[in-house]
Amino acid sequence: MAPTNVSAQVCASCHTSVALNQKYGLPPGRFQSFADSYHGLASRAGSAEVANCASCHGVHNIKPSSDPTSTIHKANLVATCGKCHPGAGENFTKGTVHVLMESKDEGILYWVRRIYIWLIVTIVGGMFLHNLFDFVKKSRIELAIRKGRIPAPHRPTGEYPRMSLNERTQHWLLMTSFIVLVVTGFMLRFPDAWWVLLIRGLSEHAFELRGLLHRIAGVIMIGAGLYHAGYVAISRRGRRVLLDLLPSVQDVRDAWRLTRYNLGLSAAKPQFHRFGYPEKAEYWALVWGIVVMAGTGFILWFNNFFLNLLTKQGWDIARAIHYYEAILATLSILVWHFYFVIFNPSVYPINPAWWAGTISAGQMEEEHPLELAELLAAEAEKDAEA
Repeated sequence: MAPTNVSAQVCASCHTSVALNQKYGLPPGRFQSFADSYHGLASRAGSAEVANCASCHGVHNIKPSSDPTSTIHKANLVATCGKCHPGAGENFTKGTVHVLMESKDEGILYWVRRIYIWLIVTIVGGMFLHNLFDFVKKSRIELAIRKGRIPAPHRPTGEYPRMSLNERTQHWLLMTSFIVLVVTGFMLRFPDAWWVLLIRGLSEHAFELRGLLHRIAGVIMIGAGLYHAGYVAISRRGRRVLLDLLPSVQDVRDAWRLTRYNLGLSAAKPQFHRFGYPEKAEYWALVWGIVVMAGTGFILWFNNFFLNLLTKQGWDIARAIHYYEAILATLSILVWHFYFVIFNPSVYPINPAWWAGTISAGQMEEEHPLELAELLAAEAEKDAEA
């Protein structure tokens, strides 16, 4: 029998039985909590080295945790953990071993899960409704133009710079590292998903490669983030970009006015400059996400050190935040970013700025009219001086 199947094939049949758990007074959810732990997920994902049930509980010497001679007695846990985690200390044992985050008994972990679920539903749901209203409004206008109900607006011609080569390179690094992180991260969290099974079928070393690629992509994203921090601090253009991305009270007003406009409650559409509230919200969410994911990612990566430093419970909190923040970030990209650069009728089929560095004058007039007016005024002034 393969080591990776010990827990599922030997232990699960009894520990998932409600009747047996009730008969012998065993706590419920033991196997599920193991299956959802890192050990359980890695085992399901194909790791032949990760700990399984027998690694901690033993084989022919399985005893309850109340027995002083048991490998899982509180006095013996440090030694048991130390078999796989060199240097394991007392903090390794400070926390729940079999974590069920949906249980109120988990304390902080329970509330981390509840808060993140609320945030995900609220934020992503709000994004979806915002974009749905915007899409419907723009689609109705486009349909009316095509049917001749309203005249087609005159659009200026030409191209205007939007992203420099430096900025596009930063975007490429963030984009590729993010995609790799999402794929390799969710490969671990959902090891039985059909698309994960397809990838695992490509190589017997898929699990090891997954972990390596995840860490490499994480380092690249952090490096790109640090480079960007230097870019906006040192370069003149970078400082200008940062200043233009700073939130203001006007952004709140614009969000309210655009909502009223899209719902048909106002005929006045707000005018945006270089960056409107959609870009600003996404930018600062990205900054927040990189900080949170990098911080929790390092805690998970260097687990022996941080388990000793933060306790098992602290490590579990970092793991929960890393997971739910990943869901929030992924859904935000799919719902918010993809809409504004792909599915938004004003830019469909795609905003070319991320590879060409420019956008059309027509798109500038539609999405950034205040910036366009400023550029045209500068051009007119330059022509007058000539």
